[in-house]
Amino acid sequence: MASGTTKPSKHQRGKVDSFAGALTKKGIKLLAVDFDKTLIDIHSRGVWDDGLSKLASHVRPCMRDMLEAAIHKGVFVAIVTYHRQDWLIKELLQKILPKKVAKQIYVQANTAEFLQRQRAEARGSSNDQTQGASEVGGILRFIGPDWKGKEAHISSVIAEISNDHKVTVKKEEILLMDDDIDNIRIAITCGHLAFQVQETVDYDSFDSFQTMLLL
Repeated sequence: MASGTTKPSKHQRGKVDSFAGALTKKGIKLLAVDFDKTLIDIHSRGVWDDGLSKLASHVRPCMRDMLEAAIHKGVFVAIVTYHRQDWLIKELLQKILPKKVAKQIYVQANTAEFLQRQRAEARGSSNDQTQGASEVGGILRFIGPDWKGKEAHISSVIAEISNDHKVTVKKEEILLMDDDIDNIRIAITCGHLAFQVQETVDYDSFDSFQTMLLL
C-alpha cells in the first residue's frame, strides 16, 4: 500500500526533480495526471466515502513528489479523472502537499457541470456537423466522439490556464500520465506526449520516463 505522507530520501527526490527538469527542457507546459491507479494505487470507482485519511494512504509517494517537483519548475499540473468528487481530490492534494503547491494544481473531474457542458457541446456539434478536435484561439477543443480518453478534461484545463494566466498551451506541449493504455493511445493520436503508469511505478521509474521524454 502506498502512503501519501511518506517522505522521500534525497536520492528519491533527485529522481523526480531530474524528471521535472526534463519536462521544461522538452518544452512541456502542462503535465496532466490521472487519478485512479496513477496518483493513487487503487481504483476509487468514481466516488469515495471511506474518509480522506484512508484515501491519502493510497497515494503513491513518487507520483505525489513528481507533482510538487513539476510545480516548482513552473510546469502547469492538472489531475484529469473520471472520478466525480473534484472537491475531495482538492482536499486530498491539500493534505499530501504543501498548501501553496496544492492550490496551483488544476483538477478536472467528471463533475455534473463538466458532463453537462460536454453534452451541450456534443449537441451543438451534432447540429453543425462538426465533430472531432478543433483549435480555437490556440485552445484545443474536443467534441463529439473525441471526448474519449482524457481529451475533454485536458481541453477544459487548457481553457482555464488561458483564462487564468493568458498562456496558450499547444498540443505538443502536453504530457499525459495515465495507467489506461487506451487513454494513452488517444492522447498520442491527438498529438500529446503520453506515458503509461504501470502498477509497479516507483522513484526509479522516472529514469525511464526521463529517457523516453528526451528521445
